Amino acid sequence: MEPPNVFKARFDEVAPGGQRRVTVGVEMRDRESDGSIPTAAWFRGEEYRLDIEDQAGIAIYVRRF
Repeated sequence: MEPPNVFKARFDEVAPGGQRRVTVGVEMRDRESDGSIPTAAWFRGEEYRLDIEDQAGIAIYVRRF
C-alpha cells in the first residue's frame, strides 16, 4: 500500500530581523506529482516559501515582512 500523497504544512509569519515568528495556520496539503513538497504555497491569499521540514516531518513555510 502506498503512503498518502499529502503532507502537513505550517505557515509562519516572520518579523524583520527574524526576532518574532508567529504560526498563522496548519493544514494538510497535496504533494507534487513526483512526490516532492512544493517550494512555495499560497495561504489566505499570501505567498509563503518553504523554509524547512522539521523533525516531525512538517513542512514549514514562511512569509517575511
